[in-house]
Amino acid sequence: MSGKKRLLEEEYTAEEENENLSEEEDNEELIKRRNNWKVKINALKQVPVHRYALIRDVIVASITVARKSHLNNVAAELKTALQMIRDHSGGEAKHAALKILDKYGGYEGDDDEDEDFDALAAVGGDAPNTNEEEDVVVATMLADEFNWVSGSIGGEGDVDGSEWSKAIKECKSVSRLAALIQSFLSKADECLENLKEDNDRLLHVLRSKTALKKHDSANSIWCNVEVTTQLVKAKVTDYPWWPAHRCIPLDSSVKDALEGSGYAIVASVGNENASLFLVSEKDIVDFSSEPEDDLSQYDESVVQGMEEAMGMAKNLWKARNRGVASPWRTKKRPSPRFSDDESAEEKKEE
Repeated sequence: MSGKKRLLEEEYTAEEENENLSEEEDNEELIKRRNNWKVKINALKQVPVHRYALIRDVIVASITVARKSHLNNVAAELKTALQMIRDHSGGEAKHAALKILDKYGGYEGDDDEDEDFDALAAVGGDAPNTNEEEDVVVATMLADEFNWVSGSIGGEGDVDGSEWSKAIKECKSVSRLAALIQSFLSKADECLENLKEDNDRLLHVLRSKTALKKHDSANSIWCNVEVTTQLVKAKVTDYPWWPAHRCIPLDSSVKDALEGSGYAIVASVGNENASLFLVSEKDIVDFSSEPEDDLSQYDESVVQGMEEAMGMAKNLWKARNRGVASPWRTKKRPSPRFSDDESAEEKKEE
C-alpha cells in the first residue's frame, strides 16, 4: 500500500544492473564514483590502529559513498566492519575493512602517496567536509536483532520486511513476539494515517476544478494505483525534472475524475517515501527527453538527489530494455574514407 516494497525492488534491480555494466558502458565518471570507497579504505593501510576515531570516520564516509553509488552490498559489509570499532583501538575494524577491499578486487592506485585524511574522511572524497550539518549516512552501532524489530515497514538501514518476517518465524518466546508485533503496529498506524491524509488531499483536489487549478504538485497524494514500467520525467513545484513512473488509478472514481482533466499520477524514482504525485500532463515528458532546467536555482542536496534518481532510473530502463541501444549514448559518426565521387564509383562497382 505504501509503495515502499516497490521502492526496495527498484533499488535492488538498479543495483544489480549497475553491477552488470560492462567496461564499454562504464564512463570515466562512473568508474571514479564506484571506486571512491576503495580509495578511502585503501588509505587505512597508512593509519595506525590507535587512531580509532579516524578509522571510524573513514569507514563511515566509505559506507556513504558506496550507498550513493548503489553499492548496497559493499555498504552492508563495511557496516559490519564498523561495528568492530572498540575504545582506543581500531585494529580489528581496519583489518576487516581491508579484507572487504581485497574481496572486491583491491585498489590499483598508488599506495606511496601521502594521503589527506581529512578529505578521505569526508563523504565527497575530493575535499574536507566543512559542513557539519550535511546529511551523512551514519551506520548504526545497534545489534542486528534490534534492527529486525524496527524493520517491519519500509526497511531500516540494510534491514527490510523480509528480515522482519524471518525474525517473526524464528520467535521462541512470547515477549519477543510481542516486541515485534508492537513495532509493526506502531509503524503501521503512522503509515496508514499518512496514506489517509494523502488520499483525502487527492479527493479534495479532484472534487473541485478550482482546487485542481490551485493544486501544488509538490504535495504528495495517495490512491490505489498500478505503477507501470513506463518511465517519464515529471516536473513538480520547486524541484527539477525528476524520473518517475506513470501510474494507472485502480479506484474508478479517481480514474473517471482524471479522464480529460489534463493531469496524471506519477510515482517518483528514488523517493525514500515512495510518494505519488498529481502532475499536469504538460509537466510530463518522455524519459529520454532533455528539458531545459536551470539547476543553479535548487539546493545542492536536491540536485544530488535528482542525479542519484536519474542514475537509478537509467539502470531500470536498461534492465527492462535488454538489447536496445541506450538513448543517452552518443555515437560518433565515422569519417568518410572516400570523396563523394569515389563513393559513387564504389557503389557502381558493388
